[in-house]
Amino acid sequence: MNRIKDYAGFAGWFAGLGYIVLWPVTASDLGGKPFGVSIFYRENSFGVLDLLCNSVHPLQLPAGLHVLGFLSAMFVTAQLLLHAIKRARRAAGKGARMAASSPTGQNTATLAPPPRKPALPRRWVKPRTHFGLRGVPR
Repeated sequence: MNRIKDYAGFAGWFAGLGYIVLWPVTASDLGGKPFGVSIFYRENSFGVLDLLCNSVHPLQLPAGLHVLGFLSAMFVTAQLLLHAIKRARRAAGKGARMAASSPTGQNTATLAPPPRKPALPRRWVKPRTHFGLRGVPR
């Protein structure tokens, strides 16, 4: 199940980031102009923006793909916000622990980290004398 979760997360991120990049190219709902150019369009201008505003939209996506793209873009945005919130809470918690651990006002950078659990000793394993399956007659 972990692999399915990882694959689904990758597909969501890939589709979300791809739609965020492709949205200005595929959305003609911004004033009926392609590429979101209607924001910058002026009535009597000449140049590249005028050419883009008066051109036929080159790339159209069905409404279903816009819905899937929008949902995956919201998934990516929510994941990024959750990551930022967790990171901020972790940093705030670490600062509060540092302040609580030194009530006398000592420099918190000189405090030693808590001791770790000692690692288990490694077992000795007899090295192989041959390659292949063991115990199989030749």
